[in-house]
Formats: sequence, structure tokens, C-alpha cells
Amino acid sequence: MRHTPDGDGVAPPTGVELAHRLEHLLLPPAPSISGQRLRGLHDLLATCSPTEVADELSAEIRRRALPSDGLRRLGRQLAEHGTHRAPVKIGLVLLGLSGDIRDRELLLLLGTLDELTVYAAVALHRSQPDGDLAVHALAQRVVGWGRIQAVRTLRDTTDPVIRSWLLREGFRNTIMDEYLAHLAATTGDLHSALRHPHVDAALLNGAGGILAAMADGQGGPAPGLADYSDAVPVLRRYADLVQARTPTIAMLLDLISIATFFRHPPQELPWTPADIEYLAARYEDLLHEPRWPALVLDHLSEPRCPDFHLALRSAEVLHLNPTAQLLARLETGPPLLDPTWVHALRNSDRQHAAHILDLAQRRLATTPRPERDHALLLFAHFLRRHPEHGWPLLRSALTSSTPEVRRTALTTLAGWPVDTLTQEAADYLRATQTPAPRRHARDRNSPQS
Repeated sequence: MRHTPDGDGVAPPTGVELAHRLEHLLLPPAPSISGQRLRGLHDLLATCSPTEVADELSAEIRRRALPSDGLRRLGRQLAEHGTHRAPVKIGLVLLGLSGDIRDRELLLLLGTLDELTVYAAVALHRSQPDGDLAVHALAQRVVGWGRIQAVRTLRDTTDPVIRSWLLREGFRNTIMDEYLAHLAATTGDLHSALRHPHVDAALLNGAGGILAAMADGQGGPAPGLADYSDAVPVLRRYADLVQARTPTIAMLLDLISIATFFRHPPQELPWTPADIEYLAARYEDLLHEPRWPALVLDHLSEPRCPDFHLALRSAEVLHLNPTAQLLARLETGPPLLDPTWVHALRNSDRQHAAHILDLAQRRLATTPRPERDHALLLFAHFLRRHPEHGWPLLRSALTSSTPEVRRTALTTLAGWPVDTLTQEAADYLRATQTPAPRRHARDRNSPQS
């Protein structure tokens, strides 16, 4: 048993030590594992970090050639009945080394939990006869970090069905599409897919999403557009396809991201100056085609349109002024966390601010508390621009049960010009401003003063 360097406790077991423990449990004369011994292993595993020991443990298990039947039974017991996350994760590691088709459904089930997805994905890939397809099935069940981890496991796939899925939707996730865009473009071979004479709408939409994500994510946590070796021919082909297709709001948003990339390209962009100049001009021309403003205003003409906020964002980039459409949307009483409110508060003039804030105050009265607190925090920030009409809503923020909301609201109130404050607002502000304590004369005359 090892101790920590400072002698304060027992150090977590290493992968080698865990393999040694497993060897004693699985090899004769121990043909079965008693409940007590299993609990002891479970409690020991609860002290370790699976990410730190998984690789070493796997290598040691292979080196010692531990019996696969015993490993599988132990892995299932830990994965199914573990009461701590670490033993469950180690159970998945063991199933990856010894599992078979009988474990597929268990691995798919546990893999839907984001914290377990990467362990389940690796186990599926190693243990199933159709490893890539098994991981693909898991990736389709998850949308957040689990999607990112599962898709990364498919980095080397050659399966045409999976590659097609990666290009159309597999890269999308609720964290950031940037994490998977480059992987999808390279593993899915976007270049070859777009050279086909008949590019379907789903592929074109996916291609735009991939290129936009790589453009937005340049210099971020994953490879960007400048790191994509086929970027120039793919961007040329995508521009041709977009120009010939029926416009959509999603297509417009992707064009905005790509055009923005070329307005401020990386200094060491590994393309020829001629290519950069051509693509920058091409995407600016595409973005300024007259069909886009008409498309945006058409979407905004329906206040309950599901992608209203996306069209609103496009309108801002295209320098449109859809004030009437925006007010019509707010009259429908959308949730206070709907992006329309933020856009309204950020861009409204004095003429419309009072009406917008009155609508927000009425909507606040029917908003559940968790959403109410989040909304008040957001409003407290943007009310800095509206001292003439913002007091009723700011008063609600100042009396919130959430400290962060109250602090933000007080900062906003303190920043409003004094001549814009209502009497109630001025009284509230005075009450929160505690004067500094006066010092006694002897303090002022002391040697330290």
C-alpha cells in the first residue's frame, strides 16, 4: 500500500496495482468472487481516477492475459451495480477488453450519460464485431459532450454510411459545432462529396455548417478553416452550389460566418494570395445579393416563426431595420429568455423602449422563478441604456432572491444619470450608499495618521 508524499493518506492505486488486484481475484484458487471481495474492489476503485489509470490498467491486463470470462463478469457487475462513478467507468474499461455482443445494449444505455459516453464508446469499438456502427448508434443518441466524444472515436472510420452522416448532421452538437467540424470534413471527405454532380439539400446544408463552424472556430479548441487542407477547392465549390440553390436562413448565416473569416483572415493563412483575394470577393458578392434581405424580411413578417431569432441576427448583419416586425414578435409574449428581447433592448430607441419594457414587465409576472431570475440578470445588464423607462423592471431585479441579479441591478442603477432617476429610484440608491465612517480627532492626530 502506497502513501501520499506528505504522509497524510493512502495514494490512489495505479493501473499496475489494480491489475495485480484483479489477477488475485480472477486466477485460481479464486474461481468466484465473493460479495465482500467485490465490495472491497469497488471501494478501492472509488479512490482512483479512471482517466489516469485506464490506459495503464488495460495494458497490464493484456500483458498478464487475464481470463476474459472473469473480466467480463466483473466488468458487468461494476458497470451495472456500481454506486460510484469511478467503479462504473472501470467496469466499462473491462467490458471493452472482454465484452461481446451480449453487452451491446448495456453499453449503449450507459453511454447516453455524458460522463460515461467516452468509456462506453471505446468499449463498444473494442468489443463489438461492428465497432464503428455500434459507436455510430451511440453517437446518434447523444447531443452534447457525449456526441463530441463518440464522434471522435469514429475519426478513422471508412464506413460510407457513417461518413455520409458526419457530413450531414454528425458534427452538430449542443456544445459547439467547432469541436467536430474539421473531423467531419476530413473523415467524411467533404471535398469528394461536393464534387458529385448532384449534391442533395442535406449535404449542402451540412457543408455550410461545417465550413461556418471551422471559420468561426479558427484559433479555438479544434482545427479551423486554415487547418483544412481541402479548404480552397471546397469553398469554391460551395460558393457555386449556394449561388444556384434556393436561399435559406441557415445558408445565409453560414455565408456570414465565412465572409467574416475573410474580412480578418489569419496572418499565416497557407493559401495563395490569389486564392484568398478571389474567395474573399466571391463570398462578399454572395452575401450582398438582393435575395437575402427579401428572405430575411419575409421570415420576420411571421412573428411566431420558429427561426425568428436567426432571421433577426441576419437582419442586423445586413443592416436592416425590422422594428415593426420585432415589436409584433414581442406582442406575442415570447419567453423572456428569447433572443428577441435582447435584440430589442440593445437596438431600440427612446420612442420604442417604454413599450418594450412594459411588455417585458407584464411577461415577468407570468414567468416561473428559475427563468425569471435568469431573465432579470440579462435585463439588468441591458437596462443600462434605458434609465428613463427601466426603473419598474430594475426594481424587480433589485428585489430578486439571487445575489448576482441584485448586484448587477445595483451597478446599473448607480450608473444611471441622477437627473433620470425617479424619486423611488433615487431613495433606493441613497439607502444603499453607506457613508464612510468618520475618524476621531485622536485618530487623525496619531503618529500613524
